[in-house]
This record gives sequence, structure tokens and C-alpha cells, in this order.
Amino acid sequence: MIFLSNILQFMVLIPAAILAILPVRNQFKLPVWKVFLFTTLTLIIIIPCCAIIMLFADIPINCLLLPVMTVLFLCYNSVLKSSFGVNLSLFLLIITLMSFPANFSLAIDSQIHPTETLADACILATAWQLVLSFVFLLLFSGIFYYFLGKLVDCMTTSMTWLATLPVPIIFFLINIMMQPKYYETMHTNRIFSIYICYHFLAILLLIIIYAIFYLVAMELIRSNENKERIRLFEMQESQYLAQQRYMMESARLRHDFRQQLNSMAKMAQQKEYEALTSHILNCVDAMPDNVTTYCTNIPVNALFHYYASLMKEADIPFHWNISLPASLRITDIELCSLLGNILENVYYACSLLPKEQRYHNLTVCLRHENNLYIVSANNFNGTVKKKNGNYLSTHKGGSGIGLNSIATIAEKYNGMAQFSNTDKEFMIDVVLGQ
Repeated sequence: MIFLSNILQFMVLIPAAILAILPVRNQFKLPVWKVFLFTTLTLIIIIPCCAIIMLFADIPINCLLLPVMTVLFLCYNSVLKSSFGVNLSLFLLIITLMSFPANFSLAIDSQIHPTETLADACILATAWQLVLSFVFLLLFSGIFYYFLGKLVDCMTTSMTWLATLPVPIIFFLINIMMQPKYYETMHTNRIFSIYICYHFLAILLLIIIYAIFYLVAMELIRSNENKERIRLFEMQESQYLAQQRYMMESARLRHDFRQQLNSMAKMAQQKEYEALTSHILNCVDAMPDNVTTYCTNIPVNALFHYYASLMKEADIPFHWNISLPASLRITDIELCSLLGNILENVYYACSLLPKEQRYHNLTVCLRHENNLYIVSANNFNGTVKKKNGNYLSTHKGGSGIGLNSIATIAEKYNGMAQFSNTDKEFMIDVVLGQ
């Protein structure tokens, strides 16, 4: 009976594992069936092993849970593409959430066996804990699947998720401290009522805190998306005005061209060839330059025009080889964000150099089974800042968020981004799966 009670007690890992998978369903490094098989085998090994340890070793379950949770988190983190901060925050939240059914089962056990202690095993109490764990799974599965899942996919910054860690840790520690060592305590005055009320209020407070976190995070995400859209609209407006000026100038020249033809015809009849040649050359010089089209994607083309004008003003020679198809899996906003971060870093780095040392080479094309390749190389002053192997911005107060954004977008589309440098050149290589 004791072994069965221990088995039931550790079977709560099953609903916890399901809850842990729901928000990260789009972050698996492996196919879904492999993750399912890996999770099943892990639980099949851990659950009976923990039950056997509890049977023969006289240790509290909370002391055993710490190494078990550490092993499970390492397994959890190993199969996910999401960052360490995201995975740890979700894992601790689920541990905290599943501590509530454990405490509720202790309340039930204290009413059935008022003279026993926390260390006594009761199959009925552990069965209730398992049932309540599945009830919590049903209650929170939708929240974890839709809301937390959306947050994990959209907000990939590790530091933002790490900032939430105190919340589950505090709730979990309070839940541990609330567990009665002697069940007789639960029958003193109004302790039992206070115990139950606290847990319902704690669950409600935990939901409110994470609801606020979700709303604030989504508002920040929407704000950033709006800023990107505004940036695109500004660049498109700049391109539109340039094209409008070109069309107006072309219309004026066409209107004047007939008069020029009459003048040239008269000079030809009078055999004034030198004057005719000079007049033709002047007409050619007066013609407006053609508007360059970098690609057929209108937002991306506007982005290139915007940075091309900046680089021309700053005397930064550039050679761009752009070959983009009409349709791509990556959204226009994300592609503009990725390319915009590259071009912005190039513009800033080249601006710090003498004019004769500035240059930028960029290639954007499809290769190797429709993978999008982006290769950028520019000269820079050789100054780099790194932390934990990651490049930091050399802007005053910068954190290298532009390069992080490039890497994040690449990973989202099953690709990769590599950053490297020599003494004088900085290189960015990005591959996006299509």
C-alpha cells in the first residue's frame, strides 16, 4: 500500500508534463512523436524509481523532489529551441501550480486522519492529489495553450521571462511552508478554514499576476510591431515622393522635348554639327536618373531605398545584389526588421570611419532548396564588445538587441545567424528556411 501511495504521489508528474508541453508546442527541436516518446520514457523511469527511493529511504518527499525537478528541467530544456529563461520561467510556474493540488490533498488527509503527520502515507490522499492535478490540467490547459503559447512564440527575450521568476518561487515556498507537519494543527480554531481560503486566494492572485504580465507583454509586442509598421510607412513615403518627383520631372522634360527636337532639326539643316552635339549632350545631362528597383517586394524595396539614400549622403559605397522571390514564408515586417537591423548596424559602423575606408557588400538570394541567404560584409573600426560570446552594441548604452533580433527571427524560421569579425571587417551570415 505504501509503494502504491508513492506511485500515485509521483504520477502527478504526468499532468504536469502535459501542461509543460502545451505552451511550447512550436519550440521543439525534435519531431513531436520523438518528444512524446522521450517524455513517456522519462516518466516511466522516474516515477517508479522515486517510489522505490521513498519506500526504502526515510526522507521527506520535498527533499527528493529537488533533484528530480532538476533532472526533469534539464530534459525539458534540452528538447526546446526557446531560451533558457523562457523554459525556466514556465517550468517553475508549473511546479508552483501543481503544489496546490498537493496541499489540498493534505487538507483532505488531515480530515480523514487527524492524528497522523505529514510523513504518513495515505493512498486516499495521494489519489485525491492525482485527481486534483488532472482537474488543474483541465482548468489551465486552455490558458497555457492559447495565451502562454502565444506569449512564448512572440516574446523570446530571456531577460523578460527571468524577471517573472520571483513570482512562482515565492508562491511555491509559501505553499511548502503552509503544509502542516502535524494534522492536529488543522483542527485548531479556524486553521483549516484559513488554510483552504489562502490557497483559493493564492491561485486567484497568481492568475491575476500572470494576466497582468500577459497584457503588458502583448501591449509591448503590439507597440513594437506598430513602430515597425510606422518605420515601413515612412520609408515607403520617402520612396513614393522620390518616384513622384521623377515622374513630374519626366513629364516636364517630355513636354519640352518637342521644342528641343525643333531646335535640333534646325541646327542639323544648317549643318551646325558642333552646336547640335553640345545641345544633345546637355539634353542627356538634364534627363533624371532612373529610380532603382532593388526587388519586387514593396516594403523591402522601400527599406533599401531608405538606407541607400542615407549611405549616399554619408559617402558610403555599397554594392547590393538583391534577388528576392515574389512570395516568402517570412512576413514583410520580420524581413524588414531583419534587413533593417543589418543595414542600420552597417550605416553606424561605416559612419565612424574615414570616407575612403567605408564600404558595404550585401547579397540576398535563394539557394539550396529555397533557403534564403543573407550575407553582409562591411568595414568597421575594429572595436567590438562581447558578453558570454554574444556581441554587444558599441552605441552608448547599447545592448546588442539588433543582433539578437536577427538571430531570433532566423531561429523562428528554422535558420541560423552567425556574426564574426576580423580586425577591419564585420560579417553577418543569415540563413532562413523556406
